[in-house]
Amino acid sequence: MDPATMASLTIYNFPPMPPNFDSVGIFYMTFCVTWTVLVIAGVIFCWVNRDSPVLKIRGLPLSFAAIFCLHLYWILAQITYPIGGTMPAVLAYDVQYFVMGTWFPLGIALFHASNARFLHVAKLQKLHFANKGEGIKRGKLGCDGSRTSWLCRLRNMDYTTKIMIPIGLGLVVQACLTIGMWLACKKYHPTFGIPGTEIQGSNVMEQLVDLGRGWEWWPTVVWQFLWSWIIAPTMLWKAWGIRDTMGWRTQTIGCCLASLHATPMFLIASYVPAFAKVNQYFTPSQWLHLSSMVFEIFAVFVPAFQVIRLRILNKKARDANAKWDTSSQSSTLRPMSNAMGTCVNCRREASASQLEKGLANVYQSDNIEIGPEPDSRLLTMSALDHALRENTGSLQEFSALCDFSGENIAFLTRLDAWKTSTWPQFAQNSKTHSLSGEEMLEAFNSALDIYADFISINLAEFPLNLPSNELKHLEAVFEKPARILFGEDSSLNHITPFDDAYHSRNGQTSGSGQDIRGQIRYTGEIPSSFNPNVFDSAQGHIKYLVLTNTWAKFVKEMHQRRRSSEASRSVISTESETSLLSRVSTKVTDMMRGKSRLDSSSKPS
Repeated sequence: MDPATMASLTIYNFPPMPPNFDSVGIFYMTFCVTWTVLVIAGVIFCWVNRDSPVLKIRGLPLSFAAIFCLHLYWILAQITYPIGGTMPAVLAYDVQYFVMGTWFPLGIALFHASNARFLHVAKLQKLHFANKGEGIKRGKLGCDGSRTSWLCRLRNMDYTTKIMIPIGLGLVVQACLTIGMWLACKKYHPTFGIPGTEIQGSNVMEQLVDLGRGWEWWPTVVWQFLWSWIIAPTMLWKAWGIRDTMGWRTQTIGCCLASLHATPMFLIASYVPAFAKVNQYFTPSQWLHLSSMVFEIFAVFVPAFQVIRLRILNKKARDANAKWDTSSQSSTLRPMSNAMGTCVNCRREASASQLEKGLANVYQSDNIEIGPEPDSRLLTMSALDHALRENTGSLQEFSALCDFSGENIAFLTRLDAWKTSTWPQFAQNSKTHSLSGEEMLEAFNSALDIYADFISINLAEFPLNLPSNELKHLEAVFEKPARILFGEDSSLNHITPFDDAYHSRNGQTSGSGQDIRGQIRYTGEIPSSFNPNVFDSAQGHIKYLVLTNTWAKFVKEMHQRRRSSEASRSVISTESETSLLSRVSTKVTDMMRGKSRLDSSSKPS
């Protein structure tokens, strides 16, 4: 092209160029396709296994929505070098400007919401289950004032919805800013706009550089800056003491560190002339996409890896239980389809000293050296039952603070207390008609509390991960009375709410919804299917879930602490206090030896 023609060209009449499929262009296209296929495969794998609690607690729709937005912008950056020149220059920058101004901040905001949800879950688990482990009732009693007021509806929203409201408002402001600044800048459309915003540069190359600069790009980068330099460090500081088995704290640390460079490097690459040669092959927005790839690794590939590790842990626990506790397995256990996530490096936030007591005696009864894996005899139902009887607190705190599954141990504890206090004089297969009417109502109200706290999808803060058939069975027994007692029900008399089946336990009313919830008592008709064994099937499922997940991780954690203690000491005191795991190990060993002696004595001479 002759110099005269070049001098007459501007970004507004510069002709499109053919695709640039040199070695760099081929690399970008190959890398884009390969990484996209891997991300899609990871998303599909996680979605297929979405019922696994390790994924269920993550809120996959929110997380994957963030990945979709970030990956869309990432794809645009990868194809810029090979095919970006095939579009008119201004149109190409318009596309990048609007995608960066809408999809990118939306992805950052959704990812922040997904991360904040984990912190909320950790706080609730600690609040509800970390102490006595009995849980807190979730009855929906509304709030003060009219139930139709916007403030009441806002207070009754779940956490995800609440956090999405300010995010949505921020995105509306961002979209308005993006559109408004585009309309104000004459360099994108020379026929209208604010004077002084025209394109700068004496030739096409200078004009292209100026097209990618300007204050109109800055509000978009602010979202990334706020996330990496303010929000993520703040969340990390709040969650510093959490050592979860879900990898959330590690995810926050990794994503925070991977994002620190993004905004500074984007601005440096855009405004420092020395980066001009680098920008030809590695555009300024690529510095933002490096952090996006880290987001995808922690939001897609790490959860998929946890599911795989979960299956390995499940199999190990099943095999150990089948080997050492076959009789217990056949009577109380059955296979299940869902499981919890795993992590071998989790640590307790609280009561660490309680966990560490007596770690030197874990295998003292057998006088064996500590190997890389814990004794498989501890991964049995007998060992778990002994732990639940002797010291539930340690396992309860571990499940709540590390595994975010405190509802499982709390449910087993509450259910055992309900059976012990309500049906102490009856055999397991006794009929409920043996109870008097008042005793029956008291038993049903206690069972209704358990259902509302742990099982009801509508009432429980952390519903148990039960199969659909088990859930339907319990809903048929408790859901209608629970809605009458704790939630909205069309049959409830709102004028005189304590009439019919809705009465105060002590006959007094209170102006506080929370106080009323502690006083109300169901006095309606009790379903005929209610009996002492109504929770047995759910109990067996949850106990098996705990055995193959939380208990296995708890045992491994204690084993690792024992090995660390051994490595740091050359002399071990055998006088130290016996820990929970030590007592379980000794108890299981005694049981195994007693069973062997019984089998030997029963053989004919």
